[in-house]
Amino acid sequence: MKGGPLPLPALRQAAGFTLLELLVVIALMAVALGVLGVGLGHGMAAARERQALGDIVGALRQARTQSVLSGQPRQVRFDLAGHRFQAPGQAPGRWPADWGVQLTTAAELGAAVAFFPDGSSTGGHLLVQRGTRQWRIDIGWLTGSVRLRAQP
Repeated sequence: MKGGPLPLPALRQAAGFTLLELLVVIALMAVALGVLGVGLGHGMAAARERQALGDIVGALRQARTQSVLSGQPRQVRFDLAGHRFQAPGQAPGRWPADWGVQLTTAAELGAAVAFFPDGSSTGGHLLVQRGTRQWRIDIGWLTGSVRLRAQP
């Protein structure tokens, strides 16, 4: 065996991340959280829209059912300026203030839809608009049926 100094082992690099790598990861996480937040915000707004529309449709359908079961006419009244509606025996309902709502029904009732014991109604429709989105709630005069559909 020959003598002499043994070569020194190569300096090992320290394990870990550089500051630049950490900053890139933090920036990517911030972008991802921002996108997630925007998506959740839109999802919550859509859920509130569906809930408010469902409340209006539900009040109309319940008034029809009450009229048929009780044998007495029932009305759902709308306060278009106050963004409210009221069905008999129910708590007043509201829709968001930024909605535009137009009611077309029998003139003699004012802002109301009446349902009769035979299942019929005064008929009409509500046109609901929020931004560029529109929905129409149709109330059949012959059958009193209530139908919600999105407008193109």
